Amino acid sequence: MTDMLTYIAGKLEAAGIPYEFGLWTQDISYPYFVGSFAETEYRYEDGCTTGVFTLEGWSRSSALPLAQVNDQLRELFADLNECSEDTAYAVYYSGSRYEPTGEAGLHKIVITLYTYEWKGEV
Repeated sequence: MTDMLTYIAGKLEAAGIPYEFGLWTQDISYPYFVGSFAETEYRYEDGCTTGVFTLEGWSRSSALPLAQVNDQLRELFADLNECSEDTAYAVYYSGSRYEPTGEAGLHKIVITLYTYEWKGEV
């Protein structure tokens, strides 16, 4: 799980997306994104483990920055397959939804990515 989280964090950082896993601990500046991960217990015959990565984003005044990041992630994770040392990664954009926050001027988006990871020997 940590390999996949590190992999996704690297992609988000390279794309310039302000991101932290689990909880935002920095000074608030909008937009910002917080990730969570649900890993499945099942391991396929080929050694694949899967999961769902959820990215929640917030912005003030306008939802446009969230829509822009959503478009950026849709493109970045449209067909992302890479190998690194003894691990192969595949991460795919699954969709997004806007959620009401109950606070005027605060906008929220939830973006979902499906993850696949294969461990092997070098």
